[in-house]
Amino acid sequence: MQVSPEMRAAWTQLWTTGDLDSLPQQRAAGLLAPLESTWRRFFSSFEDGARLLDLATGGGEVLRAALAVGRNFHLTGVDIADLSAVSASFQTSKIELIGSTDLAGLPLPDCGFDGVTSQFGMEYADIEAATREAVRVLANNGRGHLVLHHRHSVITQGIINNLAAEHSVFSDDDTFQVGRQFFELKACSASTEAIKGAEAAFRRSVAVLRSRIRNEPAFGMARNVVGFLTRLAEVPDSLPPAEALHRLDFVKRDTEARRLRKQAQLDSALDKEGVRRLSTALTNAGAVVDPARELKYREGQLMAWELSFCKRAGRAQ
Repeated sequence: MQVSPEMRAAWTQLWTTGDLDSLPQQRAAGLLAPLESTWRRFFSSFEDGARLLDLATGGGEVLRAALAVGRNFHLTGVDIADLSAVSASFQTSKIELIGSTDLAGLPLPDCGFDGVTSQFGMEYADIEAATREAVRVLANNGRGHLVLHHRHSVITQGIINNLAAEHSVFSDDDTFQVGRQFFELKACSASTEAIKGAEAAFRRSVAVLRSRIRNEPAFGMARNVVGFLTRLAEVPDSLPPAEALHRLDFVKRDTEARRLRKQAQLDSALDKEGVRRLSTALTNAGAVVDPARELKYREGQLMAWELSFCKRAGRAQ
């Protein structure tokens, strides 16, 4: 399965913002203690000098969990996105980050790692190829641990709600294009009549978007975007036309990339059959796989799947 340039760019865009936490609101609310405990237990089972690989490392959350154990690990992270911004966030030479790399074809040696991890990443890839690669680079008797999106988790339900909210606000909408036409006319000093007509059209289009916003958490990101468009429509002279055009294009790209990531997350979330297929793929690649477990919040709601495995001794790829 080829990763599209659009998808690669969407993930790169996320990690270049400097917000390297995939669940910042839940972490800020102290809800991720079960997930943090999972990684602390796993990394604490390795000795100093262990070679550990994190697949689909993203903002490096799992690598930071490994560093927090305080042992002299040799850490490597791989991701489909460009990881330049993530690399700059680490203040240690103990970590090697390899960006723009598909999990289906790792540029890493056979049996090179004592442990392999992935948090909300392996399930996005070509499962058959990615599991073969994960086991190939794992040393004999090496161990792996995966945290995977659950089809019925709180996280996935939140994505469903977000996508539905954004669709209800922006479906069949051309407000960005209407705004662009307005500021292009301003930039080229068109007639006053033409500029006023375009400005009125932009304000009407933004007003339609505002009317679709509901006072519900799922509308948070849509509300932010509409807020930006509202400020631009109400005070168009607050920015030079060229800067207004630049910001319109940036917000439009950011909105489209966010939707693409959310849809990919929804499509990758695993039900029981999906996690069974992933377990079977690991087994076929030469791993001994423990039964999948459901990771839950302290209140009992579903967070994710957990899957642990080890590589059978003598299984060279």
